[in-house]
Amino acid sequence: METNSNVLFDWQGNQYQGIISKEYDNSVLIEVSNPDVELKDKYLGRIIISKKDIKKQK
Repeated sequence: METNSNVLFDWQGNQYQGIISKEYDNSVLIEVSNPDVELKDKYLGRIIISKKDIKKQK
């Protein structure tokens, strides 16, 4: 995965999309494009997700 790539991911039973803003060894920091209230309030619209749990958006 590359920085600024559009990706899809599942979190707590919901599907989200976002843009990779930083890459780590086994995970990425994602700026979520469609955050729900919890993601917006608790995580400020950003979340770290394992690389194996994301899919590149077409």
